[in-house]
Amino acid sequence: MTFNASMNDLDGGACAAVAVGSTSASVTVKNAPAGLQSAPADLLAFIHGQSVSDACRALGVAKGTIHRLRHGYWPEDARYIEQAWSAYQARTGRIASNWFLRRVRDGLINHAGQSWTAPGLAIRSGQLLAVARGSNGSLLAQTLELPAERLHLAVHSAD
Repeated sequence: MTFNASMNDLDGGACAAVAVGSTSASVTVKNAPAGLQSAPADLLAFIHGQSVSDACRALGVAKGTIHRLRHGYWPEDARYIEQAWSAYQARTGRIASNWFLRRVRDGLINHAGQSWTAPGLAIRSGQLLAVARGSNGSLLAQTLELPAERLHLAVHSAD
């Protein structure tokens, strides 16, 4: 029995990935979810509109981070910045309005201590509608069944 192996065939080096018949425990993730590719516009506007110290205090990040963000640097893993920005928005009530469900009763939708109405809302009594806040303080309602219909709500005046 002869064994004709050169030293190169047997020596895989120190790296397990290049050794003959090796298995590697490291995982290569393809198409991994990446965070934001750049800073959100509202975050940049906030940072540029504040002093560095005020922005640091508000977000709870270091001054160097604020300086880098001001100069256009966005880290590859920016989860801590995104979390700080989300937490700040939640504390200050700057999160954009979401949709919520309200039931129509007697042609009215009750929200925030007021009654809201729209033309044609009376025929929808008992139905659930998705409602969102408008930019000017008004409410917008949308039916849940298809085809969806949108209704602009106004405060009901009890004449």
